[in-house]
Amino acid sequence: MIVRRGRPYFRVSIEVPHTGGLRAWGAAAGTFERWLAAQLSPIVSEARVESETRRGRDSVRVRIAVTTRAADLGQAAVIAWDVFRTAAGEDIAAWDTGAATAMIEAAPLAAWASHGGSRRYRGSYPRTVLAAALSRAPPAAWR
Repeated sequence: MIVRRGRPYFRVSIEVPHTGGLRAWGAAAGTFERWLAAQLSPIVSEARVESETRRGRDSVRVRIAVTTRAADLGQAAVIAWDVFRTAAGEDIAAWDTGAATAMIEAAPLAAWASHGGSRRYRGSYPRTVLAAALSRAPPAAWR
């Protein structure tokens, strides 16, 4: 008998500057958060705005948290980036995607123990620059 281990869950935090200041972000925030919540699926168990930090007069740095089931770090990053881009929708021009940063870590055991997953990845991964993974479009199967 072959035993298949479930894919681990990863928590991905993506920080992206939104131009136009706090007032412009306030007008777009409700729609953005609704689009994030609409993307929950068997692969994406959580997608939410984690924090908003004002950076100067015309910029707000928004951090979103996505908990996803993926084979590895790269796949988790691509899935989370696709969730962000879908939520941004037609307003993607208001985001400075070139200044985006990502942090990926194994999700806590409680987040996925009920799904039969194995805790193969322990601890957290350092802030990782995943420019190659974040710049390419995800495969059609993930959309």
